Amino acid sequence: MIKKLLATAAFASLAPLAAHASLTMLTAADGWPPAGSTGLETVQFAAVAASGVKVAIGAHAYKNSAFLPNDGVRNFQAQGGVYLPDGKNYANWSFDFAYDIRGCQGCKIWLGIDTDSSAAVNYTDIDLLTAGLPTFLGESWNLEMSFLTTPGFNFNPYAASSTDFRLFVTDAAGATLATTDVTVNVPEPASMALVGIALAGLAAGRRRRT
Repeated sequence: MIKKLLATAAFASLAPLAAHASLTMLTAADGWPPAGSTGLETVQFAAVAASGVKVAIGAHAYKNSAFLPNDGVRNFQAQGGVYLPDGKNYANWSFDFAYDIRGCQGCKIWLGIDTDSSAAVNYTDIDLLTAGLPTFLGESWNLEMSFLTTPGFNFNPYAASSTDFRLFVTDAAGATLATTDVTVNVPEPASMALVGIALAGLAAGRRRRT
């Protein structure tokens, strides 16, 4: 099930803000990498385990690298535009998620995507189980995949953007058990190099403090 919600209310009402630890890599025990994929073993995730369930979400450079510049916690920096060589015209970056709710009776797993939360545009909320996905999964999607380019979604891979992704679990009563989120920022082309340097500095500073 994919439904549209008002961005200003959606994140606040459906899931509380996640507490963020350092980004980490997943293993086969977490359902990662996806079956049939190559080169995604080192994707970095914001991962949370709570109440007997696990959720993780991250991002990588589509077809170019499993790594995207980031602040070490939740903010990724990506290049705008699309990848042309394979003919799919997917965005130059993809988002990745994994979850395990196998032991949670009546639970649901939700994926929230907001392409511009600051502008209060529509927020896309996907009930992954109703959409036919299993209770244990690792997956990589791209916002230019056909099933995500629905009318009203309005993602422009060429434009500067800030896209929020949230993965969360609710129990049978609708209470949130675990949640995690990341943001992928695509700056104006001229600012890419400067932002990359700034993020590298933030990550280095974080490592020195820990």
